[in-house]
Amino acid sequence: MNKRILLINPNRYAEPPVIPVGLEYVGSYLEQAGFDVRMLDLCFADEPEAAVRRAARECGPALIGITIRNIDSALFNNNIFFLPGIKKIIDAAKESGAPVALGGVGYTSAPEIILKETGADYGVAGPGELAFAQLAGDICGGRTPKSGVISGWDAGIDPDFTPERPFGIDYAKYIEKGGIAGFATQYGCCERCDYCIEAATPVSHRNPAAVISELAALTRMGFSDFHLCDSEYNLDLSFSERFAAALADATLPLKWSLYIKPVPWSEKMFSELKLSGATAITMSVDSFALSGELPRYGFDDLAAITGICRRLGIKLAVDLLTGRPGEPLDSTAAAIDFFKTNRPDAVGVNAYFRVYPGTGFQQTIGRIAADSLIHTASGCGSALEPVFYNHLSIESLKDIIGGDELFKIEGFERSSNYERLQGKSRD
Repeated sequence: MNKRILLINPNRYAEPPVIPVGLEYVGSYLEQAGFDVRMLDLCFADEPEAAVRRAARECGPALIGITIRNIDSALFNNNIFFLPGIKKIIDAAKESGAPVALGGVGYTSAPEIILKETGADYGVAGPGELAFAQLAGDICGGRTPKSGVISGWDAGIDPDFTPERPFGIDYAKYIEKGGIAGFATQYGCCERCDYCIEAATPVSHRNPAAVISELAALTRMGFSDFHLCDSEYNLDLSFSERFAAALADATLPLKWSLYIKPVPWSEKMFSELKLSGATAITMSVDSFALSGELPRYGFDDLAAITGICRRLGIKLAVDLLTGRPGEPLDSTAAAIDFFKTNRPDAVGVNAYFRVYPGTGFQQTIGRIAADSLIHTASGCGSALEPVFYNHLSIESLKDIIGGDELFKIEGFERSSNYERLQGKSRD
C-alpha cells in the first residue's frame, strides 16, 4: 500500500514570511499515524511549479495536500490576489496523477468555490489533522471519499496531540527574513462579526500541557520568539487564564505575542500573560461595536486594558476597523480621539472591509450599498476576486488623525503589528 503523502506550502508572500504551522501540524499528525510524509515549502522557491513537478516525481505520492493560508493580502491598498498563483501550483501537482486535497484558513473561507475554481479533488474545511488523516486513510486504502469538501469541524481535534517541530520546514530561512514561529492553543471563533470568515465556527481547545510540551521542545532547540496563531486568544476567559498560568509555571525561556478582543478580560489574565513571557498584544477594535445600538464593549474596557498593559510593560497595538455602512463620521472620530488620549503603542486604522462570499456582510452590502463596492482585480474571472466596501475616504481619516504619528492607515506600509512593536517597518 502506498502511504506516501506530499504536503505543499504555496505561500510565497514574504513581508514577513510566515512559517506554515498548520501544515506542520498536519504533517506531524500524519507521520505519527503511520504515513510517509514529505514536505515541500515553496516560500523561497525560484521556480515553484517546477519544484512541485520534481517533488511529485521523486515522491510518487498517493495524495498531495496543499494549504491555502490566504486567498489575497486582505488589505485594499496594494492588494495582492494569491489564488491565481496557487492554482498554477495545484495544476502542476495534478500532473502527477495523484489526487490533490486543499486545506487551511484561506481555503475554509469559501471551500466549494475554491475547489471548483482550482480543480482540486478534495478539501478540508476547518481543523485539518484528524480530517486529513481520515482522507489519507481512505485514499491509500482504495476507498473513494463521499464528498469533495470534508468538514474538519465534524472530525474534531485531538487535544492531546503534540506535534514534532520543526517538521520539514527550514526555520532559519524564515527567521533570517523576519519571520517567527507560530503556535495554536485553540481552533475556531465564537464571535459573530459578519465580515469575518472565521466567525461562528466551533471552538476547540488544545490541552495546555500539549501546547507547552510543543513550545518546550522548540526552546530546547534554541527558538525563543513566538506568535500565537489563534483568531483571538481570549475567546474563553477561563481557558485564557488557565493556559497563561500553566505557561508561566513552565518558566520557558521564550517571549510571545498574541491577538485579543476587548472582552472578556481580567486582571488575572493579563498578569499571567506577563509572567508567561507575553511581550506584545494586538487588540482588535471595531468602532461601530463601540457606538452601535447594542455596543459589544465600551471605552472603559479599552482604557482599562491600555492601562494594564502599560503598567505591566506589555506593548499594545490596536487594529481599528471603522466605516461600516451607515456608521457616522462621529463614531470614527470618537474612537480615534479616544486613542489619542489613551495611547497604546501603535494604532493601525482600516476603513476598507474585505467582502467575502457567503458572509452576512456580503448580504448586507448587496441590499444597501452595492454601489460602494470596489473590485481590485476586475476581469480576472474569479468569484473570489478581492472586493472591498468603503465609504470613508483616506483624506477624511487623515483629517481626523491630524498628523498624529501613533496612527498608521493600513495598506501603505507592509509590516505586521509585531514588527511595528519591535521598532521595525517595511515600506
